[in-house]
Amino acid sequence: MTRTLSIYFIILVVITILLLLLVSHSPRVANTPSGTVSISAAKPDVEQLQTRYVFDVVIHEEDKMVELLKRIDDLADKIMTSEDTPDLALVLHGPEIGYFAGSNYRRYMSLVDRAAELDKRGILDVKVCDSMIRSLGLENETFPDFIDRVPFGPSEVEKLVQQGYVRM
Repeated sequence: MTRTLSIYFIILVVITILLLLLVSHSPRVANTPSGTVSISAAKPDVEQLQTRYVFDVVIHEEDKMVELLKRIDDLADKIMTSEDTPDLALVLHGPEIGYFAGSNYRRYMSLVDRAAELDKRGILDVKVCDSMIRSLGLENETFPDFIDRVPFGPSEVEKLVQQGYVRM
């Protein structure tokens, strides 16, 4: 039952992103000085298309994390990236943080490498919650350089939302 709900959640996230991309690329309707209406399929400004998303993530199973990163990778070509900030942020504040701990690298290598590649391509910014790191007893662990540590995951999500990210 939980697996089915998780799959539905991932599908819902993907559909939401696709719908947002579709809406942002839809034709524009404008009033002309003569009072007639014109429809333009011209590309809007890049700033209008740049929607950034934050995923508030607490995942308890490795396969769900792998699936989420796979979906993000699949959508990467459809997501516009700005030059200075990734358009997707993953804020991890659950047991999935352990997948990225240095001592677990061999076991979760493909997952960590996929996240690192998305980060390198400017698609994804991964953040982990220091409070949960302490709760999980991982405070002495090392984490890959592409991982940003934040004091408290839920506060980081709120901060990103205030900066214009859309919560997923």
